[in-house]
Amino acid sequence: MIWILNGLLYGFFTALYTLANQKYQMNGYLLGIWRGFGIAAIFFPFTFLFPLPQNLYYWGLLILQGWLIGFYDSHLFFASARYGAGPTSRVMAVTVLITTIIWWLMTPHEFLEILQNGTVFMTLILIILGFTVSYWLMLKDSITKEITLYMAPVILALAFMSVITKDIAIHSSSSWSGIIYYLTVSTFVSGVYNSYLFVKKEKLDMKGYVRQVFFAPTRAAGLYIVGFSAALIMAKTIALRVAPNPGYVTALLLTSPFFVLIMNKYNRIPDDFSLRAGLFNVLFLIALLVLVNGNYGIID
Repeated sequence: MIWILNGLLYGFFTALYTLANQKYQMNGYLLGIWRGFGIAAIFFPFTFLFPLPQNLYYWGLLILQGWLIGFYDSHLFFASARYGAGPTSRVMAVTVLITTIIWWLMTPHEFLEILQNGTVFMTLILIILGFTVSYWLMLKDSITKEITLYMAPVILALAFMSVITKDIAIHSSSSWSGIIYYLTVSTFVSGVYNSYLFVKKEKLDMKGYVRQVFFAPTRAAGLYIVGFSAALIMAKTIALRVAPNPGYVTALLLTSPFFVLIMNKYNRIPDDFSLRAGLFNVLFLIALLVLVNGNYGIID
């Protein structure tokens, strides 16, 4: 149950994350810089409480994750500003399938054990497909070829991020050590990535870079994002550490439109949403959680 609760928290904070630049309409690289360096600065002192990891593979995972975070952050912020939170969220539906398949390819022995029980395996596939289709129908925002092409690499980035987060958690000495080094090293790398692209595209010197990053409106949006992003990463890391497959956590992540709907209703913002498809989406999600947590042999 721990991974379910943290997965739902992951979905809630992702809703805030997706809505952020729909509201602020800022350069995605700038927000990525604040998110990366801001979180790293907050959690760096806690690294002294844990031994320095000696595994080069573990450091490679942290650095690769940082690059993916930087890419994912900036693209998601740009997409939310350009297309809105609704279409951006809807396109992400297929991430559940992709993440699940990638993990199965990485763990063939465990996957073959599930495959031996054909009834359970086919039920699992049907539930995931049902969840994905109902999610797609739930959000009525139009999906254009433009946003599909723009978000395709973001979908792959999120899928690999989920898999790598689980791998980082598995290879860390403890859950807290894994979270702290993730929050420090990977986010710092993402800040470097977004800084490089921001300076390159805007053709800035150091003085111009500092002025843009600490411009008052940018600072306000950055602090807002840093405030909930740390909680998002902690919830995600704990959920992925415990869950048998990162794809199941991604399914919980995609509850974020429900939280978006609630916040939009509260703020009296119109939100085109299919209640019937949303109900089916919840039912498929409950079925997935029952199947994974029940005694049905779902170990991967």
